[in-house]
Amino acid sequence: MDKTVKMFNDNFEQVLTDLPNLTFLDYEEEDVAVQTNTLEVKGRDGVLVGSNTFGPFKLILNFVYEGVDTEDYHLFKQRMRGLLFRREPFYITHSDMPGKKYAVYCESHTIEDVYDRNGKFEVSFNVYKGYSESLKNTLDVNFLSDNWQFEGGLISDKEIKYKHNSKRFEIWNGSFDTIDPLTHKLIIRIKADAPNGFKMTNHMTGQTVIYYGSLQSYQTLTFIGVHPVIGDERVGANTNHEWIELLPGFNNIEIDGVGVSNVSAEFEFDFIYR
Repeated sequence: MDKTVKMFNDNFEQVLTDLPNLTFLDYEEEDVAVQTNTLEVKGRDGVLVGSNTFGPFKLILNFVYEGVDTEDYHLFKQRMRGLLFRREPFYITHSDMPGKKYAVYCESHTIEDVYDRNGKFEVSFNVYKGYSESLKNTLDVNFLSDNWQFEGGLISDKEIKYKHNSKRFEIWNGSFDTIDPLTHKLIIRIKADAPNGFKMTNHMTGQTVIYYGSLQSYQTLTFIGVHPVIGDERVGANTNHEWIELLPGFNNIEIDGVGVSNVSAEFEFDFIYR
């Protein structure tokens, strides 16, 4: 089976390995860039340590190109420059890790000429988010497909789903890290008959979001990150201005309140990998 590399964002899609005579060889991910938050206090030994953050890292892809002739080879080198160096960032996926996507911009590409018409290309991308993401999000949950891979191992003795029609349910986060809607993609859609509002609690973290307004069954309250909206209207003023996070593994979620019924909830997010 041929190895593939694809670039894409909302505006374009390009399978690099569909270019004639270009072959993807292998890849390398640089080490995790740990940024330690420390504070040195005068008169105390050592330092106080806060939460670590993670900086960008490099993804390096290696290719070989076999040109028809010298002119073809030179034209191809120019074409690669135009494809790789773009004004807007994009995602990269490759067949050696088919369940991952990397949000990147191209940092450099080094060419080693081999005779007059062949060359080896080392392309370096900056993974600017500091983590990679699952190729698909949780609304595409066919975990048996080639679109998913699980570095931490898939827990299979419980049902895993992200659309629920009950007040209490579990949401599985297959990431290496906590999904924090301040920095990560997390979209929660809630429908309910809630004449007196409702509260949503993650019992694994103790976090609770309270919506004080009334919600009709035909309405959808959507939390886009930390911003709640109904239709095109932001309704954050009707909340306690809190949000919930999703820990790695199973999260026990409850949606309830006075007179709350006919609850349905949908959680959309990408798994994140260190």
